[in-house]
Order: sequence, then structure tokens, then C-alpha cells
Amino acid sequence: MDKHAIVYHEGIAEYDFGEEYSLRGDRFPRYIHLLESEGVLDRLGIELIVPEPADNDDLCLVHTLDYIKKVDEVAEAHGYLSDDTPINPSIVKAVRLIVGAALTAGDAVARKGYTIAQGVGGGLHHAGRDYGEAWCVFNDVAICARAMTERHSLKRVMIFDTDAHAGNGTMDIFYSDPRVLYLTVHQDPMTLYPNTGFPEQIGEGDGRGYTINVPLPRRADDACMAMVIERVFKPIVQQFKPQVIIRNGGADPHYQDELAELGLSYGGLWSIGRAVAKAAEEANCGFVDLLCGGYSQGREEKGLYALFSGEYGLPQTQKEDVPPPSHDPSVLPRTDEVINQLSNLLADYWEIEKIG
Repeated sequence: MDKHAIVYHEGIAEYDFGEEYSLRGDRFPRYIHLLESEGVLDRLGIELIVPEPADNDDLCLVHTLDYIKKVDEVAEAHGYLSDDTPINPSIVKAVRLIVGAALTAGDAVARKGYTIAQGVGGGLHHAGRDYGEAWCVFNDVAICARAMTERHSLKRVMIFDTDAHAGNGTMDIFYSDPRVLYLTVHQDPMTLYPNTGFPEQIGEGDGRGYTINVPLPRRADDACMAMVIERVFKPIVQQFKPQVIIRNGGADPHYQDELAELGLSYGGLWSIGRAVAKAAEEANCGFVDLLCGGYSQGREEKGLYALFSGEYGLPQTQKEDVPPPSHDPSVLPRTDEVINQLSNLLADYWEIEKIG
């Protein structure tokens, strides 16, 4: 019988940057409350696991010790890691719990036989080895992936990043590591922070071909995401044969997001969760899901629940507050162009179907 887990600590709610910023910690207990109110944890037999905070040895899987010390010093002074990332001791305590949740979820899948393990609060993909920015202090995604290779001796780890923003920190960390394939689908970085994540960025050295950036045009909708899943994600899974898939990303591809400009519906988010769960099942590997993002105040948990529902094959029940924007007929052919470009760029490494 399949085992499933959600890894959550109530202290993660302290990962809150204040009223001036869009990342508020109340989204996490709201998400858990929605799961409980829908009765899905009991109905699906999902175990709720409380993680321990990550220690310095855990953080040093990815980050330098000097950077970890810097984070603690800046937090004590209630300072800024970057112009957009104020931190304090409560935030650092919470982020250690978020990293602990990612490691616990990864351990559940790699060592304890869980089919799906979800780390709530995860996806802090803008933090690099020695830097933090954009509300990302430590990179739980990268730490989880590195634990898979270093502590669990896996040789093929796949990260599928579906956040609307490109994961510059994760990309930097694994840019030359062929054990970790990083596939990221995000809004065109010419139009959105962090202004990196272009198709030409495919890795370097031994890791060349193991970074795949799929930038989507503004207002790219469910059909665009479906095209990426069918023509890029699924073929790469089949060829790479991952021993684990780590997905990260929350609700910010949704068309009501206040910071990004993609056009997915809740149904589109559902399709992401469904596709990853099915791909992991076909690859006979575990699935670690790390979710946090989304900046539509008071609605984030609806997008997270849509992703969850897709992962477990539940009906998509989240209602849209407002109708979707008018369809832009240019987004699908522009997405097709990006995939054809990737087919050429990655021809020495992967077979990606070129159409037209």
C-alpha cells in the first residue's frame, strides 16, 4: 500500500516578511486548514509529519559556512540580506524548519518508501551558495536534492521547477552537476525577476545539457503548460530515468497573481500536479513536492490545493473568483517556438520533438 506524507510545522508561519511584502506566513496554516476541512488527509491516509529544524551540517550541503554565519548576524541586527529581503531571528528559525521539512520529505521518499511527500513552505529557489534574495534565505530545494546525492547515494535526481519566476539560485548551484537535472518552466525573464533563465543556459562542464530553461510568454495559459508537459517534461523523464522527482513552485502561475503575468487557471495548476505524480509512477520513483509561492493575497491556499488535488487524482474543485483574461492567440505558437529552440540547443543530450 502506498504511503503518503505532508511535512509541516506550525512554526513555518513565522516565515513572514511583514505587511510591506507579498510573502506572508499565514498562507501555510490556511493551506493545512483547507486540507483538514476537506477531509482529504484522513480520506487518503496521508500522514502529517512534524520536522526538526535543519542544522548547520544540513545547510552546508549547499551553502557556505560563512554565508550561514552572515545570515545569523544580519538576522540578529534585523537587517537585510538584499534590498527586498529583511530578516530577523524568527524568519531564520522558520526557514530552518522549512529546510528541515524538505529534508524530512526527501528522506521519507528515498529511505522510507513513501510515494509522495510534500514539504509545506518549500521552494526557496532564489538563494544561492552564498547569497539570499527575493525572500529566499536558504535554498531548501537544492539542499533536498544534494541530500539525495550525498546522503542517499542517488545518481539521477530531477528538479521540476514550476514557479513563475526562474530559480536562479538552484540553477547556479547545479549548473555543472550531471547528477541533478534542473528543468524549470517560468515566465520570460525579459519580463520578470530574476531576469535570467534563458533557453541558451543549458549548464556547463559535466553538467552541460542538465539545465533546461523553458521561458513562457506573458499570459501563457493552460494550453501552453500542457504543451511543455507533453513535449519537454514527459520525454525528459523518460530519457533521464530519475530516481526521484522534486517539484517546487506554488500558485504564482495563476492568472490572478499580483507579481507574475502568466495565465494558468486552477485547472492548469491541477494538471501540473497530475503530470508529475503520473510521471513519477511511470518512472517507478518517489515524488517530493515543495510548495510555497503565490502572491494573490488570501487566495494562495486555493492554488496549493489545486496542485495537491492533481497529485492525488482528486477532482479540481477550486472556483475562480473572476473569469480568466481574454485568450491571447499568440502565446501557443510562441511557446512552440521556445520548445523548438530547446530541441536544437539540446540535440546532443535529449530528444525533444520539433514541430513545424
